[in-house]
Amino acid sequence: MNYKGLTQTVEFSGIGIHTGEFSKVMLKPTNNNNVNFITEGKFISPNISNVVSTNRSTTIGIGDAKIFTVEHLMSALYCLYITGIDIIVEGKEIPAADGSARVFVEKIVMSKIIDIPNEIKVVKINDLIKYQINDACYEVLPADSFIISCELITDKSNFVNNQKLKIKITPETYTSQIAYAKTFCYLEEVEHLLSSGFGRGGNFENVILIDRNKVINPEVLTYNDDECVRHKILDFLGDLSLTNLYYLAEFRIVNPSHYANIEFCKQLLQILHSN
Repeated sequence: MNYKGLTQTVEFSGIGIHTGEFSKVMLKPTNNNNVNFITEGKFISPNISNVVSTNRSTTIGIGDAKIFTVEHLMSALYCLYITGIDIIVEGKEIPAADGSARVFVEKIVMSKIIDIPNEIKVVKINDLIKYQINDACYEVLPADSFIISCELITDKSNFVNNQKLKIKITPETYTSQIAYAKTFCYLEEVEHLLSSGFGRGGNFENVILIDRNKVINPEVLTYNDDECVRHKILDFLGDLSLTNLYYLAEFRIVNPSHYANIEFCKQLLQILHSN
């Protein structure tokens, strides 16, 4: 299994879901086998050690240079096996688009992906790994493919509670079953989010707004009854990409968050490096 590359520069632009500010992103093919973000003249490698915040999204940075909400774009690049690009960001945050990875996947695929003669580094998990933090639980089990099993348990909404999905991740299944899942927010949290400086670019087109027992804007749903758990898988894949490894394993996750995802990834890397 080899990495894939772009044949041309791919561009995105729009407002960020948290800052509400306009930004422009260019994926520019390079001759190396790396992915680098470039902002304010600084190179930021998308890896666990460069994560500077997990409050409502995943932010990477070096010094004063930061890029907010990288997880949706990184999820798409990771699951499409894209490498050999510089990600040039003009602005503070990756554009929200419709709150999913749809636009990233569609524009990348339209750019005519090519094979790169570099084999993907895949780690085969041979022993059970368990990790728990707050109400999030993670288990990694041996498997012959890359599988994500995720479940959401919450008393905030009957719609979200008990949503679950198990899926083998390939470029095809990611594109059809995960990439179009939008971010979601509970109605009871909106006022606090806005007063805390988050969600300023959110609207009824890029966020699924959930009341106790219903979706307020069901017309934006792509996957109907389980879109929230699909989006949580999308987010997890974006955060997992920051380990810069691929896996033959089944990841069983309950109630993931960006904070828990990154702490789990740190623990995972520590275990792998010690073996």
